[in-house]
Amino acid sequence: MRRLSRLALAALLVFAAAAPVRAQTPQRGGVRGVVRSTLGDPIPYAVVVLEPGVPRRFTDDSGSFAFPGLAPGTYVLRARQVGFKPVDTTVVVTGDSAVVVSVALEHFVVELAAIRVVAPSYETCAMPGAPDPALYPGFAAVFEQLRQNGERYWLLADSYPAIYRLERRFGHTDNYFRRLVVDRTDTVELRTDARWHYTPGRVVTEVPGPSGTEMQFNLPGLPDFADSAFVANHCFRFGGLEKLEGRRYVRLDFRAADAIKDPDAGGSALLDPESYVVHLLRVYLTRADLVTSGLESFQATVTFREVTPRLVLPDRISSVQRSSVSAPGMRWGTVSTVVETVEDQRTVSVSFVRALPTQRP
Repeated sequence: MRRLSRLALAALLVFAAAAPVRAQTPQRGGVRGVVRSTLGDPIPYAVVVLEPGVPRRFTDDSGSFAFPGLAPGTYVLRARQVGFKPVDTTVVVTGDSAVVVSVALEHFVVELAAIRVVAPSYETCAMPGAPDPALYPGFAAVFEQLRQNGERYWLLADSYPAIYRLERRFGHTDNYFRRLVVDRTDTVELRTDARWHYTPGRVVTEVPGPSGTEMQFNLPGLPDFADSAFVANHCFRFGGLEKLEGRRYVRLDFRAADAIKDPDAGGSALLDPESYVVHLLRVYLTRADLVTSGLESFQATVTFREVTPRLVLPDRISSVQRSSVSAPGMRWGTVSTVVETVEDQRTVSVSFVRALPTQRP
């Protein structure tokens, strides 16, 4: 039996504490401004985009932004930050002078107790897609916070490619003593811009391993919640509040559509109920028995740590693979036993390919 061991992290470990481009003095016809909370505090690392045609970017650490050198016309400025309500503002560029905009974002608040815990479409997942705001307004608003987590991570990966170093441990659980036995360790380096892209039913791929071909489960990461293909092929459910290590988190569950007959992914995301920053992802492999003979299940947990307000970094990824293995018995011939294969990955360093604008020589 080929071991399903390695986790694809290119879609996950893209989230180092990169500083955004600092605002510059705009040229004629530009738009510049600052994003603040309704209390007047600047909001750093908010995502701003000017439509049509101007790529999104981050505000700097003082909440400022600039879009220089714009053609005359009417634009829509969209400002987003996790934990705040989105704001859209219309700006008119005449080409004669810079337009100065001040955007105020209101803290996101929703009555969690009033949200229905189970969405009717979730139990069978015959109608995948994002929750309908008309039917589930509270849940749809919380889901939008999860989507914004994915969007800002996607922007970080595209704006600041990095090389990250992982320390990995591979082992198994001793069935007699119920303890971890480490079989091997290694260290690998990967690039954040070498990202895996989700395709329905194609989350498992073959990769070369130390002892031959291995099957790799490409874990969905936070950027996938901002990916239209992933959202369109999964159902989502509000799971209420979950207590973990003495703290409560908002839980959102997701599962693959019934129409996907090949292995795919399901799981849960835990968000801080005040900041709505993702704290943890749990992911499991669906239809695991179709991957390789004897495979019963594959589950992984991704834990994040906050490195600056509302910007988190995947800190640790742990997985457990359960497989049924046949072996010769002492008295009754062949017997079957369950083997647990484990893998633990820890981020030890991140270095950026492109120097960050706020770094000083």
